Amino acid sequence: MQTYDFTFIVGADPRDESFEDVFIEAGCDDATFILRRGALAVSFDREGETYKDAVLSAYQDIKSTGVEIIRFEPDFLVSAPEIAERAKLSRAAVDNYAKGQRRDGFPLPDARFNAKSPLWDWVDVSEWLCRNNMLDESEYRHALVSRVINLGVQIHQVDPSTKFDIEEKLILV
Repeated sequence: MQTYDFTFIVGADPRDESFEDVFIEAGCDDATFILRRGALAVSFDREGETYKDAVLSAYQDIKSTGVEIIRFEPDFLVSAPEIAERAKLSRAAVDNYAKGQRRDGFPLPDARFNAKSPLWDWVDVSEWLCRNNMLDESEYRHALVSRVINLGVQIHQVDPSTKFDIEEKLILV
């Protein structure tokens, strides 16, 4: 078993004195509750055979509370400094890859393309880094898990009647 660190942003009311009890009774006794920027984060250090197993069990525990999941982190949109940190590379190396000065095929930014600090899709970047032997494949799989969780959450936010079975989709990861 390994311990994995990840966070769910949830729609619970932190002013409700019993909100922590609801999560703990649902099996989230390995979570820390953080109020930041007006949102409640349930941050886990959860054991599991795999990252996917740990995330899925925490997801199921939170869903059992009836509290809305707003977002899952680590996020899939990353800045160049975040890429460097996650991949244990220098910022200069990431900058060179992004400019095409070191290797070909580095993914294009997915957001804020014209800004000073564009954002890349971590799934695409981690896949590229794996293909180029700069990152362990498990990091790419972790990125896919994050993508599936957030995709399901976003679909539910747009149309709660849409059936998107996160557990079923994670089987593919």
